[in-house]
Amino acid sequence: MPTPIGHALGGLAAGVLIAGRAGPSASVGIRSQSLLWVWALCGVLPDADFLIGDHRGLTHTLGAMCAVGCGTAVIARGQPGLWFAAAASYGTHLLLDWLGGDTAVPLGIMALWPFTDTFYLSPYSLFPAICRQYWSAGCQVDLMQAVVWELLLLGPIAAFALRLRTRHQRHA
Repeated sequence: MPTPIGHALGGLAAGVLIAGRAGPSASVGIRSQSLLWVWALCGVLPDADFLIGDHRGLTHTLGAMCAVGCGTAVIARGQPGLWFAAAASYGTHLLLDWLGGDTAVPLGIMALWPFTDTFYLSPYSLFPAICRQYWSAGCQVDLMQAVVWELLLLGPIAAFALRLRTRHQRHA
């Protein structure tokens, strides 16, 4: 499964591409540059479940993604594109984890909760399983290789999204 770097890149790309013209208004109190951090944070947010010891549970679900979208809609009243961009940024985490290798049982993520508590994992691993023995030199090498792979795969997508955003801002 991707590292936080890969998840941040995925969230950033989705947020920037989806928010598009739905930039923040003064009433929301968020500057456009700040939203870049919000999108990246939304991409990483599902892994906050590490803090409670229930990784890949409820935070890795469509239900949680909808809750993020609804929460953003309440905070960003009058900015319809922002709630969808936040939910999509969060949703990239689910997609990337589904496409990642996994070695911890149960394999995969409980993506379709609240409809089912079944765990799902793609038969195709786009991202390697992540080593959790961080103190091991071999693990650190694996993590660095995973980060390089994520930068090569997701970096151009995020760069493309940012380039479109910059071009769009110049013409606005």
